[in-house]
Amino acid sequence: MSAIVTTKAASREKSGGATLHGEIGQLLRQYRYQVGFTYCLLLGENSLRLLQPLLLGIAVNDLLQNSQQGLWWFVAGHAGMMSVQYTRQLYDTRVFSRMYAHRASGLVQQQRHQAVETSRIVARASLSRQFISFIEQQVPSLVTALFSCLGGILMLACYQTSLLFACLLLAAPVTLLNIFFAHSLRQVSCELHDRWEDEVHLIESGSDADIHRHYQGLAKCWIRMSDLEARTTGLTELMILSLMAWALVSVCRIPDILPGDIFAVFRYLMMFVVGIDSLPRLVEQVARLRDISRRL
Repeated sequence: MSAIVTTKAASREKSGGATLHGEIGQLLRQYRYQVGFTYCLLLGENSLRLLQPLLLGIAVNDLLQNSQQGLWWFVAGHAGMMSVQYTRQLYDTRVFSRMYAHRASGLVQQQRHQAVETSRIVARASLSRQFISFIEQQVPSLVTALFSCLGGILMLACYQTSLLFACLLLAAPVTLLNIFFAHSLRQVSCELHDRWEDEVHLIESGSDADIHRHYQGLAKCWIRMSDLEARTTGLTELMILSLMAWALVSVCRIPDILPGDIFAVFRYLMMFVVGIDSLPRLVEQVARLRDISRRL
C-alpha cells in the first residue's frame, strides 16, 4: 500500500513540475554572459579541431616531398587548439561550480517552504546537479558531435562526393535507432528516479527486506539501461563497420590520390564515427533530465 501511495504522490508532483527546456533556459539566462563566453571558446576549439586532419594530411604530403612547411602549420593548429581547450576548462569549472551552488541552495529553500519530505529534498538536490552537468558536459559533447558529424562529412565531400551520401545514408537508421532508445530509456529513468527519491526514507524506516528489494531494484534499472545502450551501440557499430569498409575501397580507387589525403579522409571519417557513437549517451542524459525536470 505504501508503494502505491508513494507512486501516486510522485505522479502528482511530476505533473506540476518544470520542463527540461524551462530549467535549462532559466540557468542559461541567469549566467548568460559566463556561459556564452565558455561556449564561444568551445566553438573556437572545435573549429580548430576540425582543421587538424586537413593540416595533418598536408604535413604528410609535404614531408614526403622533403618540405616541413605543412608540419609547422599542423603544429601551430594543434597548439592553438590546446591553448583554447586549456583556457575553457579552467574557466568553465569555476562558472558551473557556482551555478550548482546557487541552484541547489535555491531548490532546498523552495522545497522546504513547500513542506516536501527531507528525504525527497536530499534526493532532488543531488539530482539537480545533473542539469549543471548537462550544460557543462553534455552540451559541449553535443557541439563536438555536431562538428564531428556535419563538419566531418562536409570535409569528406571535398575529397569525394560519394562519401557525403554514404554518411547521410548511415545517419538515417542511426537516428531512428536512437529515437527508439530514448523512448525505452524514459520508462527506466522514471523508475530509477522514483527509487532514488524514496531511498533516505527507506533507509530510516524500512525493514531489511525492503532495503534489499530497493537496491535489487536499483541494480535492475542500471542493468536495463546498460542493455539498452549496448544494443543501440552494437547495431550502430555494425553499420559503421560497413561504412568504413566501403570507404576504404572507394578512397583508395581515387586516381592520383596522395598518401596524406588518404590519411586525412580517414581521420575525418573517424571524427564522423566518434560523433555518431556519442549519440546514445547524449540521448540517455536528455531522457533522464526530462524526468528529473518534472520533479523539481
